[in-house]
Amino acid sequence: MVDPVTGAARIRVLHVSDIHCGHPFVADHVAAALHVAATSRFDAIVISGDFSQRARVQEFERARAILDQFRAIAPTLEVPGNHDTAWWHAPFGWGDASRLHEGYKAHINPVLEPVVRLPGVTLVGLNSAAGMLPQAVTWYPRDWRVKGGLTGAQFDRATRELAASPAGDLRLLVVHHNVVRGRLSKRWGLKQPDAALDRIAAMAVHVVCTGHDHEERTDVVQRKTGRFLASVANTLSSRSRKHRPSALNVIEATDTQVTVRAWAYHDGAFVPGPMSATLDRR
Repeated sequence: MVDPVTGAARIRVLHVSDIHCGHPFVADHVAAALHVAATSRFDAIVISGDFSQRARVQEFERARAILDQFRAIAPTLEVPGNHDTAWWHAPFGWGDASRLHEGYKAHINPVLEPVVRLPGVTLVGLNSAAGMLPQAVTWYPRDWRVKGGLTGAQFDRATRELAASPAGDLRLLVVHHNVVRGRLSKRWGLKQPDAALDRIAAMAVHVVCTGHDHEERTDVVQRKTGRFLASVANTLSSRSRKHRPSALNVIEATDTQVTVRAWAYHDGAFVPGPMSATLDRR
């Protein structure tokens, strides 16, 4: 894609999250997100988890119908969320962990950690929705079934996949759980968040796309190991924090910089808002 003003090559990625098919589902919000996707030119579409509310078959079936509409517009990359995870099959690691994502794999994507390589952009997904497996469980009951977790092997794999990208690619990492602390919730999405931030910042990554916290956010994250842009997409459902409007994020990149801007839902449509962040790629 070429910028009509400058003539420079431009990559555009639509980032949506937390559709929550089930009781919190809002058809108008999803329809408005599909309208943005269909009426703008995007190289790829990211959906960062929580397709369902209770990991039920009928919820996944409805989510798959929505996903198919996004897929008809542009290539997609999706990862599961904690609501897509049947944690009860392996509470505290006891049971059959192979069944945690059987519904998601049957209806959404059989690959939990996909890699999508397109001209000018590489997208790598990681499955942070570990249910109640050890990598996600803390001592606090409030975290059980909700907190995300990533293993060293997952970080290593994502590092290799991103490093294998062609020179000049926009590189995106997609994880369901927010890697930055929520401003309203005051909660981290991942267990051991500081260590996770250091591992992510050390990767050759420009943007990290997450959801989970139900509050839109765009930030430059600076660590000793490196820096990246955080794209936290708000939910498309009725579960937005503090009754905020639903929101999605639009990522735009040239060969010199990348910007993430939040678009909020107003009067039946998503419109660009003032919240944005830009990272210099040079």
